[in-house]
Amino acid sequence: MKRNFWMKMRSPLLAVFILAGCDQSDPLSSNDNSPMATEDAAESIASAVGSDNGGAMDQLSDLAELASVAGIQGQEGGALGKLDETADIDTTYDPGTGTWTAVISRERGNPNGVPYASFSRTYTYQFLNKDGQPQKYWRVRNGAQIDTAYTIKLNIVAGTGTHRTRRLSQQLTGLSGAFTATGTNTALITINGTYSRSAVDTVTTRNAVRTLDHTLSLNLIDVKIPRGNRGNFSRQISGTITGNYTATATFQSGSLYEERNLNRDFTITLGGGDVRIKIRGLNFIGDLLRGELR
Repeated sequence: MKRNFWMKMRSPLLAVFILAGCDQSDPLSSNDNSPMATEDAAESIASAVGSDNGGAMDQLSDLAELASVAGIQGQEGGALGKLDETADIDTTYDPGTGTWTAVISRERGNPNGVPYASFSRTYTYQFLNKDGQPQKYWRVRNGAQIDTAYTIKLNIVAGTGTHRTRRLSQQLTGLSGAFTATGTNTALITINGTYSRSAVDTVTTRNAVRTLDHTLSLNLIDVKIPRGNRGNFSRQISGTITGNYTATATFQSGSLYEERNLNRDFTITLGGGDVRIKIRGLNFIGDLLRGELR
């Protein structure tokens, strides 16, 4: 009887020990195929795409504002959006090439609080008429006629910055991009282009601190956004983005320390204020305005 009793208890006890062992190793035993590593990549991607923290959607909002009489200069010195914002914007025009250069510095939020962002961007951009030729402003007078640009081309030349969300803090190390906005003579513009960003993210949770030294590349496919004053563009942006995320991830918890190399292809669907990220069959939903996973 005793022998049968212990044989019956053997399997449940083994299961308890195995589960305990797995729990102790998580998240430090996470390798580049683990769901946790993929979730950290998704958190980093959501941050890089977000609007209020200076991600890709902030730059698209700048592009949409160029398609207006006020342009991005209308932002200067004001409080925009849901966060307190200060902006300093300097623009110059080269009549020889028909190209504008803009240098923008922004700060959003409380420097001692969360969320917070402080960053700078350098752009070059052109307004093109219906024949694809540069014109100085979005709206110009041609004789007795007033017309607007039909296309805007914007390049991100450089960028610096730092930002914080509830789980992540980032230090930007490199930024570039090339966007073409068509239909800028209409209420809804369409943006295609590429975007590249490198940064160091620190993701903090109850179990561990992970540092992700990463590079992100995006390919925008027919992303649609209303032109003009940004308002709450995050809820009105739609479209698809494909991309790749590579990172060296360092995990720390107590005295334990491991490094992992991550490489993720992903697809993003934008709509309703959400950034829906699909990576290796896993789905994550982020807040496009705040730049963090829900």
